[in-house]
Amino acid sequence: MKRNITSIIYLVVIGIFFVSCAKDTGNYDYNTINKITFKDPSNVGKIFVRQGEALKLAPEISLNGNDDDLSFQWFVYLNSFSAEYVQDSTLISTTRNLDYTVSPDVFDLGEDYKLTYKVTNNKTGLSYFYFYQLTVSDVFTTGWLFLEDKSGNADLAMILKDGTVYRDIYSFRNSDHPIKNPKAFKISAWSISDAVGPDGKKYYLVGENDAIELDGTTMKKRFEYDYLFFSAPATKKPTLIDWGGTSGTTLGLLINNGNLHTNFVGGFPGAKKYGSQLPSPNNAYNYRLAPQFISGNAYGDTYSIIMYDVINKRFYDVVNDGLRRFDNAAQNTAIFDMNNVGLDLIKLDSSNRVEIRNAVMKDSQGKACLLQFRMHRTGEQPTITVGKQEINSPGIAQAADVTCSTLSPHLFYGANGKLYRYEVTSNTYSEEYAFGANETVTKIKFQKHGYGAAQPRLIVTTWDGTQGKVYYFKITQTGTVDSLDKVYDGFGKIIDLAFKY
Repeated sequence: MKRNITSIIYLVVIGIFFVSCAKDTGNYDYNTINKITFKDPSNVGKIFVRQGEALKLAPEISLNGNDDDLSFQWFVYLNSFSAEYVQDSTLISTTRNLDYTVSPDVFDLGEDYKLTYKVTNNKTGLSYFYFYQLTVSDVFTTGWLFLEDKSGNADLAMILKDGTVYRDIYSFRNSDHPIKNPKAFKISAWSISDAVGPDGKKYYLVGENDAIELDGTTMKKRFEYDYLFFSAPATKKPTLIDWGGTSGTTLGLLINNGNLHTNFVGGFPGAKKYGSQLPSPNNAYNYRLAPQFISGNAYGDTYSIIMYDVINKRFYDVVNDGLRRFDNAAQNTAIFDMNNVGLDLIKLDSSNRVEIRNAVMKDSQGKACLLQFRMHRTGEQPTITVGKQEINSPGIAQAADVTCSTLSPHLFYGANGKLYRYEVTSNTYSEEYAFGANETVTKIKFQKHGYGAAQPRLIVTTWDGTQGKVYYFKITQTGTVDSLDKVYDGFGKIIDLAFKY
């Protein structure tokens, strides 16, 4: 019985097989699926976008069918080494063509993103995809950055190379960390490798009782003040954070409560931060440094960094572990004594001679003078003191700032509502420009290549009690003021400025 049942099942299976293999002569309707293709000539390599600016894309869509049957989505996800393997995408638009303002809430500066264009045929449910590669570039690439005092709060503004002005840079990106009573804004001259933050130039914003290191690309806070030290001082009174020396003798300089802390970087392993304050050779910690310094010209100079003590009124040779006095054999004290100057410092700066540094000073009677010294001793020039002369130019002793030309023997400054040019070699001056009513000069900088190799520039900032202004003057190779080029207004009181490149 069991055998018969097995035989019957076998015959049924064989029958089904032959029936299924028979030719199908049925009548069926087949629908052609309309495939979508894309074309966009602008989609070649990476597309660079900037925060706050419009990203407009209009890819051409080819299909055999009705556009009304389509729906659209544009979404992005992070596509860099810092991205997670699994992450959510962000939908930014549902229009056929993209017209989107790049939001800093979605796109971080310096990061790469994949932008996906998804087109769905709503009748068939099929979706097609087209991809773009985006990089969020730095809008603050090249130009002058200005530290502003806005009702006691620090902010940054920038004038780009093309003349575009960006405002509220710091307050917009760092609303959780306001800094009161701004004092200085500095950018290191070289890339720094401290094994703490990323290699690159360092950016510092200093206030009366606080300071931070900024990310130079995003202009967001990178490190708070205490984090810059191995052991932070109990009193926070910063006036300067910067890097001095030459590319071969770079040294971090931080003045807190008048005393100097240094950050010595080099080829040794481990994090490099600021240590405890340095002693002076004769006065222990009873000194207060002016928030200025001057660096040498090249690796191997006798003196890498020189700073000025406003209490003891003398210069120091600055090294990583202390402040040093100058040997008598290194100077001609009949000209002036680096260890006993006895004057108040207005400005330390370069000069039009590569080996010479300028110090604009004043005495207790309000007379201004110019001291000049070298950073390097040789057999032919064994002494570093070069000269001392009284400056015959009105108002320079009361000037808020002075700048020295590196192309000609001239100083520039503002006083009595006017821009002055002082010629060192002839000890004469000239009035170059008269500012508006109530305008006083707050900062001034000479830019050797402001308009290219053949056209230097003078940047002057003023304050009239209500708003700050920035003036760009063209300067000739011989040192005369050629013309007023640009004026920008609407700033707070400008405390400091630095060129970013």
